[in-house]
Amino acid sequence: MGKRIFFQIYPGFLIIIALTIIPTAWFATRIFREFHIESLRDEVLVRANMMNPRVAEAIGRKEFVATCEAIAKTADARVTVINPKGSVLYDSEGDYESMPDHSVARPEMKAALIDHENGVAIRYSSTLLKDMLYAAEPLFNTKGELIGVLRLSLPVETVDTNIGKLNFKLGFFAFFLALFSMILGLLISRRLSRPIEDIRRAVDVMANGNLDRKIHPSSNIEEINALADAVNSLAVRLKLRISDITSRKNELGTILSSMNEGVIAIDSNFKVIIVNRSAAEILNLDMDSAPGRTLYEILRNPRMQKFAENVLASRESEEEEMECTFDEKRILVMRGSIMIDGESSEPSGAVIVIGDVTRMRRLEEMRRDFVANVSHEIKTPVTAIKASVETLEEAGADLPEPLRKFLRIIERHADRLAALVSDVLSISALESNSSTQGMRFTFKREVLSDILSTAKELCRSKAEAAGVSLELDCSPDVIVSADSSLLEQAVVNLVDNAVKYSPSGSCVKISGTGCADHIEIRVTDHGCGIDKKEHDRIFERFYRVDKARSRKLGGTGLGLSIVKHIVLAHGGSVRVESEPGKGAAFIIELPLPEAVMETLDA
Repeated sequence: MGKRIFFQIYPGFLIIIALTIIPTAWFATRIFREFHIESLRDEVLVRANMMNPRVAEAIGRKEFVATCEAIAKTADARVTVINPKGSVLYDSEGDYESMPDHSVARPEMKAALIDHENGVAIRYSSTLLKDMLYAAEPLFNTKGELIGVLRLSLPVETVDTNIGKLNFKLGFFAFFLALFSMILGLLISRRLSRPIEDIRRAVDVMANGNLDRKIHPSSNIEEINALADAVNSLAVRLKLRISDITSRKNELGTILSSMNEGVIAIDSNFKVIIVNRSAAEILNLDMDSAPGRTLYEILRNPRMQKFAENVLASRESEEEEMECTFDEKRILVMRGSIMIDGESSEPSGAVIVIGDVTRMRRLEEMRRDFVANVSHEIKTPVTAIKASVETLEEAGADLPEPLRKFLRIIERHADRLAALVSDVLSISALESNSSTQGMRFTFKREVLSDILSTAKELCRSKAEAAGVSLELDCSPDVIVSADSSLLEQAVVNLVDNAVKYSPSGSCVKISGTGCADHIEIRVTDHGCGIDKKEHDRIFERFYRVDKARSRKLGGTGLGLSIVKHIVLAHGGSVRVESEPGKGAAFIIELPLPEAVMETLDA
């Protein structure tokens, strides 16, 4: 956790103050010491220069020592006189007769004796045992000859004492300067940190949900005022965004609650995100406790768990119908789709929509049973009517013509009713294939040309009666996996329709072809053709393009619907290619035998 901004700013001020005052004080002390020593050196040289004529005049005379002592009393410094050879002639503070040689070994003496210049040096005195400032000036006679050296010396500790007093005063000033700077830094730090702290407290209030709180800038610092305005603007945008999200969430909740289908949303780890009311009722779940738990915890149905796993694994939409038993036996249609993360474009979960089609399937089963039962019940009286008409026609050769005409009408409509009953029973059997009462399909590898040839023969008599020729084109090498009787019925229905709508003298062509990925059966006629807008509807039950003509030709309106159901049962598709006045071509596409057998094995 970071420190408060005050403790970030104020120590910085203290460091800056320390880095400013301490080096400044040290540097000032150094300058003052050098200046003081330089002043002392100049002062000593001035004194030596003033004493030079008197000492030079007294050397070699009897009053030399007395003169030197008088000068030493007024000089307020140690006075030493040395001859050109380095021997000490006089020293005011030592036994000059026993002093060692003072020649060029000492720097100030070297400058005076050799260079004939004033020499100055600060060094330790072995005689007085302390640091001394030495100033040596050469002594010349009236002829300009070097006759000795006058040396004055003062203790450096006088300078250090003065510098110490100066340091005390400077330290005292630095202390008050530092104290003033610290107080000033404290005020500046407070001035900077207080408005930022106010903003922080306001943001905490906003974070707790009170987005109506406004920050009123109390600082004259432009950046802090801009920050306060930005936070206020952010709060307004957040309030609008949260309001929008809340509204959307309520709308989504209302939609999910009003749906009859169950909805379960899971993330990539199979944890439940949403369960709507319908899903809870269908699957017998606790709607409130389900979110946050895994699908395996709330749903103990292996097929449903496997379905969810397949959806997430395949990353594609899946659909499956299954029977499940919860409080009661139900038939459910499961549809699953992937949820994609907008940032990473990776699957983030799945949505499973559950439709309860139990009632629908029961109604469909009841409808099929009703149609089948009614058709069976109608079939018996229709058969009796046809038998009675045939008996009357055979036995009533002398019946009057109007009566015979009525018998023919009864016979024709009885035939139509029998055909209708037969077609209804066929569709009912095809739709009930998955049930125990439905038709059983037997798929075998069959020679397609044999099936088409049989269909051709079954339609030959009707084609000859209509004056239409039939042509078959199919290689005996084409093999199809099919229920031969059903596929034969589909082809017969197409050929029968083609014959009905073809003009006399035309030809109906039946062809079978093996393609790269499917088997194609094509029935082509040269009839009146079908408008393109009718193509999608002609395979519906009882749909007729030309109703009057269809009834006149004896059609039931179920033939093409039966063809569609048979082809779908084989895993294929059927379509038509036609234009008005140019005939029609009905095309059946069936999967290759290997694909059919793999599907059946699966």
